[in-house]
Amino acid sequence: MIEHRARAPHSNTIIPRSHALVFHSTRESTHESARLASLARHFLTRPMRAFALLCLALATPGAYAADATTTNDMSSTRVSALDAAAVRDRARATRDYVVGVRRELHANPELMWSEHASAATIERELTALGIEHERVSSTGVVGTIGRGSRSVGLRADVDALPLMEETELEYASRNDGKMHACGHDGHVSMLLGAAKVLKATHDEDPEAFPGTVRLIFQPAEEGGAGAKEMLQPSDGTRGMLDFDPPIESVFGLHNWPYPEMPSGTMGTRGGTIMAGAGSFDVVVSGRGGHAAVPHKNKDVIVAGSAVVTALQTLVSRLTDPLDSVVISVTVFNAGTASNIMPDTATLQGTLRALNPETFAAFQKKIADMASSIAEAYGCTAETNFAPEHGGVKRVPYPPTVNDARAANLAMRVAADLFGAENTRDVVPVMPAEDFSFFGQQYPSVMMWLGAYNATAGATHPLHSAKYVLDENVLTSGVALHSMYALEYLRNGF
Repeated sequence: MIEHRARAPHSNTIIPRSHALVFHSTRESTHESARLASLARHFLTRPMRAFALLCLALATPGAYAADATTTNDMSSTRVSALDAAAVRDRARATRDYVVGVRRELHANPELMWSEHASAATIERELTALGIEHERVSSTGVVGTIGRGSRSVGLRADVDALPLMEETELEYASRNDGKMHACGHDGHVSMLLGAAKVLKATHDEDPEAFPGTVRLIFQPAEEGGAGAKEMLQPSDGTRGMLDFDPPIESVFGLHNWPYPEMPSGTMGTRGGTIMAGAGSFDVVVSGRGGHAAVPHKNKDVIVAGSAVVTALQTLVSRLTDPLDSVVISVTVFNAGTASNIMPDTATLQGTLRALNPETFAAFQKKIADMASSIAEAYGCTAETNFAPEHGGVKRVPYPPTVNDARAANLAMRVAADLFGAENTRDVVPVMPAEDFSFFGQQYPSVMMWLGAYNATAGATHPLHSAKYVLDENVLTSGVALHSMYALEYLRNGF
C-alpha cells in the first residue's frame, strides 16, 4: 500500500488521516476507495471534497469509475445527501404523504396545551418511519435521527386557533370554534415529510450520517409559550436543554400568505425578524353606585376610557420614529346594567416591539400611565403582564432575533434548492413568535415560506376564518428543512 498525502486547495493544511483521505494504489483497494469517496462527500467542505475526489480518481481510476455512486448521475437512487437537486426530488416525492397528513390535522384542530390527538398522530407517523421519539412537555414531541456529536433542531408548531372556520373545504375543521388558521397543520406535515427524507438518507449509510437531527413538534405557540416549556419543562422532566449532544442550531419555517411572498418564494434576514409581544390586563378600581349620582361615585368607565386614549400617546409621542411599537387595547369589560356604575373595569391588550430594550421599557410605561391616569379620576389601576386567560398564563414573547450565520445558511440552502431569484430579503414585522425562546438559547433562524396564491384561493391572511394554505408549497418546506439539517451537520455555518 502506498500512502499519498495532499494539501487542500487554497490552504496550507495537510489533509489528515482522520478525514480518511488515504488512497490505495493496489487492485485490492477498489471497494475501500469507493467507501472513501463516499466519506469524502459526506464530511468535507466543498473545496476539499472536490480536491479529495480528484486525488482519489487519480490514485485508483478504475475503482473510482466503477462506483456508480461517485458520478453526478441524478437518476441514481443513491445520491449525495448534499446534492440539492436530489433533496428537492425526494421532497417532491412526499407530496401525497404531506398533503394527507396535513388534511387529517386540519380537520381535527386542537388549541394550545390540548393537542393530545395531534401529538398522537405525530407519534404514529414517527413510529411508522422507524424514528425514535419522546414527549417533551405534556403535548410536545421530539423525534431523533442519527447519533453524531453535532446536532441540529428542526421545529414545527402544532396548535390551532379559537376560530369558527369559514372556508367550506372538504377537510374543514370538525371541531366547532377551532381552526388551523395559522397553518400549523402545514408546518407539522412539512416536518414529517422532512423526517421521511432524512430517515431515508440516514438508513442508506447510518455510519456516514453526519450528526443528530432533532425533530421538534412544539405545542402552544399561540400564546402559551410552548417553546419555553419544551426547553425546560415546569414539571422538572427532561427538556431540550438536557439533550446530549446539545442542539447547536434550530431552523423554523412559517408559511407567509401575503402578496409580497407569492408561493414559490422564501426569505429571511439576520437580526430581528418578528416583534416581541405580550398581553396585559389593567384592572381599574373605583367606587360603584347609582348612575343618577355619579358625583358620589368613582367612575371606572370614564377612567378606563381615559387610560385607553392615553396609552396611544405612548406610541405617538414617546417612541423614537425609527423604532417600532404597537399598543392595542382590544377588550374593555365593565358594568352589568344601565343604571349601575360598576366598581371595576378590566382592560386587555397587547404590546409589541422589535427592540428588546424598547419592549421592556414600554411595559413600565404602560403600568405607570394607567396608574397615573386612574389616579387623576380618583381611581387606582393595577397592570399585569402575565395574565391568565382560559386557564393559560400568557407569558410575554421576546422579539425573534435570527442569528446572522444561520440566516445566511438558510438563504444559501434556499438558493441552492430553488434558485436565488426565488429568495427574498424580508423586513421585520410586528407579529410575534415563541420561536424567539429557541433563538435565545441556540443560533437559530426563522424563515418565511411564500404561500400567497390566488389560483389556490390562498389570499386570506393568517388568523382569518377564511384562511387557506396553498398545499403546493408543502414539499418546498420539506426540502428546506431537510437541506438545512444536512448542510449544517456537514459544514456548520
